Amino acid sequence: MKIFFILLLWISLSFFWAVESGADLSIIPATKFNSPDMSNGVPAGWSLDKKTGKHLMKMIKEDNVFYLNLISSGDSSFGVRKEVRVDVKKFPVLCWRWKINKLPRGGDVRKSSTDDQALQVYVAFKSTGILAITNTPVIGYIWDNEAPKGWSGRSSQLGGDKLRFIVLRNRTDQTGQWYTERRNLYKDYKKLFGDIKGGEPQGLTTGLQIHINSQHTKSPADSLIGEIYFSAEPSDIALAESAREVKQTQEIKISAVKPPPPPRISAVKKQTPADCLNISIEFSSDSADIGDNYNDETQAIVKYLIKNPETKLTIIGHTDNTGTAQYNLVLSQRRAANVKDYLVNNFNIDQQRLNTQGAGSTQPMADNDTEEGRKNNRRITINDCP
Repeated sequence: MKIFFILLLWISLSFFWAVESGADLSIIPATKFNSPDMSNGVPAGWSLDKKTGKHLMKMIKEDNVFYLNLISSGDSSFGVRKEVRVDVKKFPVLCWRWKINKLPRGGDVRKSSTDDQALQVYVAFKSTGILAITNTPVIGYIWDNEAPKGWSGRSSQLGGDKLRFIVLRNRTDQTGQWYTERRNLYKDYKKLFGDIKGGEPQGLTTGLQIHINSQHTKSPADSLIGEIYFSAEPSDIALAESAREVKQTQEIKISAVKPPPPPRISAVKKQTPADCLNISIEFSSDSADIGDNYNDETQAIVKYLIKNPETKLTIIGHTDNTGTAQYNLVLSQRRAANVKDYLVNNFNIDQQRLNTQGAGSTQPMADNDTEEGRKNNRRITINDCP
């Protein structure tokens, strides 16, 4: 009885905290690294899962956000795990952000002798048999080297029948570049485990694991991963679904994620009719750098392209009148090109649907005689309205 009242109090306090703090009740955080604390050799709330070799983990801080860095010297297989219980029918989308610094040379999930990856995200489900060790369905989302993006299949390792993979990224993606993912976990389960009880999860998820290994290829690997969360947000579901509508071969065209840390540019989405798109994103002075925190704008672009599959957009770069006309023309072209690259790399939009132009300082939208006016003129625009 005492345990029951403690549990009831914990649930009540958790709900009160969520409401009072304005927490999004359509999102369940699986992990968020809030500090560099690795007092037990692993992040708080996680336990070590080591298969072989030395394990090396540390927290890396970028743009005031902490990420877990996993490093394998070429002889190790390890990771971290934690208990996570979520109903994927109610919170179907799994979201996270990751980056690879080094891929294990020749790693290929399709062969047991080269089954190495720089980063793997595993979700375990309730066991479907008496022996949990061999009857626990596990989905592994992996960043492979040689296997094509979109490949899915069973583990090639002995006893790995219930461990089934989906390759999200491979060597065709840039190292040192952050990517974000949204996956409809419930639909992935139905696809991968259609042979088990009709493809329906038999309960809540049981655990989450982040893993790295390179002991088969004997080559080093290095990766980072950030916040992971489950979502029932309509926008997350829509973007995850859009990724599944496209045939996932070597070229996945659209996939998206949670907004990362604060950017170096500001963005303003103009109010426009629902059947057209009018986006303006401002830049810092003399800069073409792209930040990550204009989620509303990027989602608006992705959704618009999904809704209008034949549409191509033109990204036009602009500058203020500081500097020479030739310099400003080049700077405006760089701004447009960087926004295109950002959309292609982070949302996997088909680059053939994005054109770029540079207008330099020839099309000001405000007076260049004031700082506020020059700020408004340092921008890119995407306009697809009548």
